[in-house]
Amino acid sequence: MVLLFTQVFVFCAGSFLAGVVLTWVSLRPKMQRAPEPVRITEIFAEPEPPYIKANSRTMIFHTPDSPYYKRMKGDAFFSTPEEAEEAGYAMWRPRVKAAS
Repeated sequence: MVLLFTQVFVFCAGSFLAGVVLTWVSLRPKMQRAPEPVRITEIFAEPEPPYIKANSRTMIFHTPDSPYYKRMKGDAFFSTPEEAEEAGYAMWRPRVKAAS
């Protein structure tokens, strides 16, 4: 009977110690590596945003001189008026007031 008790005790003690080790391994703090220094090889100039807005439905483009430039969202954008004209867009024209 003492032999059976000893075997059960050793088995339980071993299971307990295995559980302690597994819990400790999973919960211990991870070793953190030293951060690598950041290397900047080249600095690129940010591209200039296109300043010509165009509407593909009306085929009209607006420059910053247009009174409608800030209001319109534009679904096509160009860097120069020449690019917009090559794409088939016409420059905005001031509205003519109706004669009364």
